[in-house]
Amino acid sequence: MEISNNENLYTNFYKNIKKEKSDILPIEIFKIDEKNIVRNSNLEKYYNNEEKNIDSGIINNWISYNIKNNTDKNTLVLQRMKDNDPYAWEHWQSNTKFDNITNEWTNQMKTATFGNVYEDAKDFEDFVNNWIEKGYSESEALERANFYAMAGLLDYGKQKAIAIYNRELGYDDKKQHGFHLIDNPPLKKAILDTLDSLDTGSVADLVSNLFLNYPSKTTTSFEDLLNQYGVKLEDLNEKQLEEEQSKFTFTGNININDKMSLEYQNFIFDTLIGFFKDRINSIREYKENIEKTTNSSLDNIQNSYDILIENFKRNTKEYNKDKNILDEYMKNNKANIYDRNFV
Repeated sequence: MEISNNENLYTNFYKNIKKEKSDILPIEIFKIDEKNIVRNSNLEKYYNNEEKNIDSGIINNWISYNIKNNTDKNTLVLQRMKDNDPYAWEHWQSNTKFDNITNEWTNQMKTATFGNVYEDAKDFEDFVNNWIEKGYSESEALERANFYAMAGLLDYGKQKAIAIYNRELGYDDKKQHGFHLIDNPPLKKAILDTLDSLDTGSVADLVSNLFLNYPSKTTTSFEDLLNQYGVKLEDLNEKQLEEEQSKFTFTGNININDKMSLEYQNFIFDTLIGFFKDRINSIREYKENIEKTTNSSLDNIQNSYDILIENFKRNTKEYNKDKNILDEYMKNNKANIYDRNFV
């Protein structure tokens, strides 16, 4: 069910919107110029197995392999780096140029052992191993886990296998971000279904756009984006004729509960669909002002939102069906109780 008034607001807005110059940074600035990298040839040989006869499968799944094969729990996860490049190891430490959160991650990863690398993070470890079983390398699985954790969809506990990319999320998951703060089962399921269907690069793009406002140079949380969208809708609503105005007001809060009417819950669902479409249009506008070489990543985000919208529509349809069945059951059951009491 989609509330037509809210959809009309969205449509009218994009008919009349004025295109403004984007303040988004080009994606190219994040790419590394590899010709300026000074390489340690001895270390490269080691990791390429030219000097050590180590099976590539073991190296690709280093943490998982050592945990499963009961390597001494006190052994450093990065012991090989310490042994084979002492200089780099010695100088990989806290840096006054970095913030405290970055330095804390560095210290934790440097001291991680096979016994504590997934401390208080069983779900995180299981997630990584699950994607390894699907054919991903450990680094790819960790990359994916990182973005699920950024979205608040996966608890990361005190794991030390990878630093969570959002610089506001420090070591030791406080569960005060993303979906830890959102109670909307159909939305959560739709996003999980969508992420599970995407390749890791597309997962990174979608989560970064939704929870960090990438590629804008202004980092904005999912909650702030929703609040901004709510203000936009309210401004548009006030410009409509009274009979065309939306029955409800969107405050930015997308939590739902059984105390809300099903009509209002569907208003929230419809508003979220409009919000996702709004994100797609912001990407389209940005693409008009950038070089074609950067379009592929933005195309991935746009396609991911299309998948998310379809998954969300399907989940809200199932949600409505289940709610109607439950309401009908409760209504009949209540009637039967009254009948028994008055017999």
